Amino acid sequence: MICSKVVWSARLGSINVMARKSTLLIAGVALIAVAASAYIFAKDDIMALIAPDAQTASTPQRGAGAERSLPVIAEYASLMDEKTVVEAVGTGKSALGVSIYPAVSGEVADVLVRAGDKVSKGQVLVILDAERERLARDLAAVQARDAEQLLARYEKARPLGAVAESEVDSARTALAEARIALDQAEVNLADRTILAPFDGIVGIPQVEAGDRVDSSTAIVTLDNIESILVDFEVAETRFDNVRPGQSVRVETWSLPGEEFTGVVESIGSRIDPESRTFAVRARVPNPNSRLLAGMSFAVYVDIEGKQYPAVAEISVLWGDEGTYVWRIDDEDKVSRVPVRVVKRTNGRILLDGGIAEGDLVVVEGVLRLRPGRTVSATIRGDNPAPENAPSDAGGVATREGAGEGS
Repeated sequence: MICSKVVWSARLGSINVMARKSTLLIAGVALIAVAASAYIFAKDDIMALIAPDAQTASTPQRGAGAERSLPVIAEYASLMDEKTVVEAVGTGKSALGVSIYPAVSGEVADVLVRAGDKVSKGQVLVILDAERERLARDLAAVQARDAEQLLARYEKARPLGAVAESEVDSARTALAEARIALDQAEVNLADRTILAPFDGIVGIPQVEAGDRVDSSTAIVTLDNIESILVDFEVAETRFDNVRPGQSVRVETWSLPGEEFTGVVESIGSRIDPESRTFAVRARVPNPNSRLLAGMSFAVYVDIEGKQYPAVAEISVLWGDEGTYVWRIDDEDKVSRVPVRVVKRTNGRILLDGGIAEGDLVVVEGVLRLRPGRTVSATIRGDNPAPENAPSDAGGVATREGAGEGS
């Protein structure tokens, strides 16, 4: 009995060993199958790593066939304008604007305009009572007519000796005086009617019928706002940069999101000793009369600067000897070029130094470079060969306030 149990146990052990071997065999076959499948699906990627020359032809490259070349990403330097935007706060005023006063005293007979009315030059605005002036004019007209008739009779009678020469002279003098009196009466009558001195928009009338006025009483305001004058201040450091005729842009908080353009019309001849600024006046066309006198404006003056080669910000490096970039020559070799940073803005840097428009500058892969190293450059951007390419029209701009300058 004991022998039978031993034999049975031995058989069970053999069976377990065979089962484990079968499991390991199956697992090995599965691993081989998975590896084979992975190779089939990743074969193209593996070949791309082994043979980098097999990249797609859609990416422009230089030096791709060079032996042991170092892959980098590069782009061509392009010219950009150095622009500075001077910001200021200005106040608008009408191109023509007056407060109208009567020339004489009297009672207001009628007000013929309302606030906001558009009037033409010579249009009647206000009428003062003119009954006395009308009678005085009529009397002066009668006296002038009588003087004319008297002079005519004297001149007919003089050849007959009926009238002395001195009486004829006196009649001539009387006629001249009568005509002057008539002219004065006409002026006095005209002064009772207040006219618009130019085309414009009427403000709120300050009088109404029945009011007594004199030469110190403001009747109404009149503004011509076909264009608006905007007065603002600019830092004295920009005195040589702002010129009449220069373009300006203005925005008003009354019309958010809208921008209007104009030109510098005049520049002050003095520097304010306290604010260290000078006065500037710009004229802004206002064809739809949307801008009004008295509005506040944000004013922007674009000041053009020199043109400089511009490169991506990440291509500029700093070392013990200063700032530099890596330039690729026609033989696909790199050299270290010292440069001076002029301005940095929006991911671009304007440079002064040994870089010119059209130079190929390394953007990425700079850490492993050394002078004379051969590289395989992938060109970034849409200007693959700007030998005499036009400059970038956009330029870059920085902003400075009225109290700043550089």
